[in-house]
Amino acid sequence: MSRISPTEHQPTLDAGPVPDGSEAAGSRPGLGRSWRMVPRWPLRPGAGIWLEPAGPVPGRIPGARVTGVVLAVTVTVLAAAQFAAGGPFTTLAWLAIAPLVASLVLPPRLTGLLAGWTVLLGLGLALSGTAPGRLASRLAILVLVAGFAVVNSVLRSAAQRRLAQARAVARVAQSALLREVPDTVATARLASRYLSASSEARVGGDVLEVVADGPCVRWLVGDTRGKGLPAVRLASVAATSFRDACAEPGLSLTEIARAVDRSVTRAAGPEDFVTAVFAELDPGGWVQLVNCGHPPPLRLTADGDLEAMSPSVFSTPLGLHPGLHQSTFSARSGDRLLFYTDGLLEARDRAGRFFRLDQHTQALRAPSPQAAVDALLDQLRAHTRYHIDDDIAVLVVELTLDDSRSAAPPATPY
Repeated sequence: MSRISPTEHQPTLDAGPVPDGSEAAGSRPGLGRSWRMVPRWPLRPGAGIWLEPAGPVPGRIPGARVTGVVLAVTVTVLAAAQFAAGGPFTTLAWLAIAPLVASLVLPPRLTGLLAGWTVLLGLGLALSGTAPGRLASRLAILVLVAGFAVVNSVLRSAAQRRLAQARAVARVAQSALLREVPDTVATARLASRYLSASSEARVGGDVLEVVADGPCVRWLVGDTRGKGLPAVRLASVAATSFRDACAEPGLSLTEIARAVDRSVTRAAGPEDFVTAVFAELDPGGWVQLVNCGHPPPLRLTADGDLEAMSPSVFSTPLGLHPGLHQSTFSARSGDRLLFYTDGLLEARDRAGRFFRLDQHTQALRAPSPQAAVDALLDQLRAHTRYHIDDDIAVLVVELTLDDSRSAAPPATPY
């Protein structure tokens, strides 16, 4: 593995083969390969994959009653000022501005009360004018516009209820797709987060799945091409296939990746694919990876060095008939591994600058994996000013190995 230099735009790692044919970090330089980045909220600590809560329905604001009172007082003061000025009142339609504004943020009942109050104010101004015989014509436009405000509030509230129901269904679907990641397993502590690029939808095409079976821990982090329901369906296929393959006894990591590729190929459309990295943590101090066109994970060593776990050869994404290659890297207790989807790399600030992971290593050194994920995404939020263009899945794995059990790297099956 190679260290991340602050002057490098992308991390590059050379991994050479180990004596048994697998690729181990640090054995000898191999064929270098760079991962090229292509341009494409408040968080809380907690275990598992945390989904951003649905929050308030767009269009409604906290303190609606206070807003209604402010609008009522404002229109009353303006009407009193016009009455004090005297003279003929050629129009009263301006009073309807208050219920129109209220219809954008208040429920129908409060909007109706404000509309009625403005009509009463208009009636008072019209009666105080010099030509009371024109009362009907002066109030007609005011009543029509105020009535439109009430109708608009009713329609908006109905649309909000439908949207809230759809978001609730989407949240349940997301929870079914992304199962909870355990806090701890036999040889590691884990923390994960999932952020959706859409403020309205909570379903995305990123995959994050962890399967712990005794001392053996495997996980999959992936990203489907595209967005929307087709991407969600393909992500679900990949996650389900991974869980099923891990449940089969005796399958190696490469064989699991082949099984997932077959499932994705059957479910994918002509232009669909899934970038993915498969990982297995061996209790003897080795991390095995199969990288299928995905950004390479990073390793923050116990000494504070940030290294890219890049293979000598990247396989093509799932669904594109990848020639799978397994790489093996050494690991020690206290090391932290960062797995992520490309939304993290492609996040930009307003000046177009990318989010540089090598400039945020302090966040990864937080006391716990959960705190590290939260700190990293807090800094991402500050960098992008709350605006992200792609879904982001992040997994931090802190190794708790027994270094005295170090063994030879496992053989690489093909």
